Amino acid sequence: MSNATQTKQTVAVEVAGQRLRLSAHADPQHIERLAGMVNERVEAIQRAAKGAGMPTILALLALDLADELHATRRRADEAQARSKEELERTRDHARQVEQSAREAIAEVLSEIDRALVIEEPPSP
Repeated sequence: MSNATQTKQTVAVEVAGQRLRLSAHADPQHIERLAGMVNERVEAIQRAAKGAGMPTILALLALDLADELHATRRRADEAQARSKEELERTRDHARQVEQSAREAIAEVLSEIDRALVIEEPPSP
């Protein structure tokens, strides 16, 4: 069922020490998994940036997530460009194969035409 047709559900999660009650069309388990992922990242940043306050930790997390998103979009764009190039190479190859087939068929038809030509006997 698509998100547009699902009814909103309320889910309570804790993110970075903040208890939140969210109302969303998404599956509550999905929201809980996302909250867990964010909490894991917050904890990793807290270990790396000892003594940093929560605003700094959340800013670092936001930058890290933005960097991940940027890298993912770049990889997707590169993959799309490679796909387009491969598609064009495939189309070029198909055109070459088609042209070769047309030439071969034309040659066979010419040979058939030559074989069908009936020589008329010379007139007296």
